[in-house]
Amino acid sequence: MSSGPNVAGCAGCAARCCRKYQVGITPRDVRVLAEGTAMHPSDFVRLLDTDKEGFRLRPGGPAKKLYLQRSADDSGCVFLMEIASGEARCGVYAHRPLVCSTFPMSLRGGVVTVRENVVCGPDSWNLFAMDLPNSRRELTLDNAARAEHREIIRVWNKRIDASGREATPYDLYDFLLRYTPETAAQAQED
Repeated sequence: MSSGPNVAGCAGCAARCCRKYQVGITPRDVRVLAEGTAMHPSDFVRLLDTDKEGFRLRPGGPAKKLYLQRSADDSGCVFLMEIASGEARCGVYAHRPLVCSTFPMSLRGGVVTVRENVVCGPDSWNLFAMDLPNSRRELTLDNAARAEHREIIRVWNKRIDASGREATPYDLYDFLLRYTPETAAQAQED
């Protein structure tokens, strides 16, 4: 959910975005959440098979995408806090994934717009009442995090292929927590 003037669209929706969507996250989000909550990624990340680009746990194995876990009863994001009947808030708001902080915005041709087909409906958001410069900054940061994500997938999968062994989700999470461009370059030299 958004902050400042952007929160108007969230005011009466009962956190439908947090309940309906599978929240795909980046390694940057994993690091921010782990640091901000003092939780290990195994407590909030789930790996789901994808036919797109993703992390492999064994050479030639299926690609996996990073998602936030769902609550035990599958009523929403693991971090969604119910505060009253029909009302909920993000329990990690200050550390939430970029996809959450930019929702429902997107950049199209460099212009900040409201995404199409969002659960809250197109009339919930008024671009004129939003902090568009902040939205642009967060969307640009999200694009950079996604580019880093693709690079980390490439580095990880190359390591898995070279090792010839299967890794565990814990191995992947630890790699994501320790990853820097410098550690990736060093690993390629070894």
